[in-house]
Amino acid sequence: PEMSRGLGDVYKRQIVVYIAHNHNRPIKISDIGRAVGLHPDYANAIFKKAFGCTLSRYVAEERIGQVKRKLILTDMSITQIAFECGFNSISRFNNTFFNICGQTPRCYREQNK
Repeated sequence: PEMSRGLGDVYKRQIVVYIAHNHNRPIKISDIGRAVGLHPDYANAIFKKAFGCTLSRYVAEERIGQVKRKLILTDMSITQIAFECGFNSISRFNNTFFNICGQTPRCYREQNK
C-alpha cells in the first residue's frame, strides 16, 4: 500500500505537468493516459480522488486561468485568446468561461482591466 501511494503521487504529478505544458492544445483523456502510461479511466479516477475534479474539468480550469491572465494583461481579441488557450470552438469557450467564472469573458475583462 505504501509503495502504491507513492506511485500514485508520481502519476498525479506527471498528469498535472502534462496538462500545464499542453493546455493550449486539444487534449483528450486518452492523450493524458498515454503520456503517463495509464489507462485513461484509471488516470481520471486517481486524479479525481486526489483533486476532487475530473481531468476534463481540470484542463478547462487550467485553460480559463490562462484566458483570464490574457484578458487582463493583453489587448488580444477574446476570440484570439480562446483559440490560443486551447479552445477550438467559441461557443464551447463561452460556455466553459461562464460555467467557471460566472460571467462572460467581456465582463471579466472590463471589471479587471
